[in-house]
Amino acid sequence: MTKKVKAPIGYHFMVKNNNDFYLMETSGEYSKHTAGGYTSQLSLDVQIKKSHTTTSTSVSASSSTTRTSTRTVSSRRTSTSTSTGY
Repeated sequence: MTKKVKAPIGYHFMVKNNNDFYLMETSGEYSKHTAGGYTSQLSLDVQIKKSHTTTSTSVSASSSTTRTSTRTVSSRRTSTSTSTGY
């Protein structure tokens, strides 16, 4: 079973024949194009699965300790004003 998924407004999909795809922002008006073996599309068919496939994995003692680091990036906007002298 598949479901057609539309790209959000202002974006399009870049799709390869092997079902590899990524989402890209559209600059200006959308026009169909190709790049690096990918073809642009405004929608794509996605396969719907009814359950997850499970695989067995073994966990070693060294992998039980996990470090998580979080980095915060702040965006600073600089405003400039121009004085006309009037």
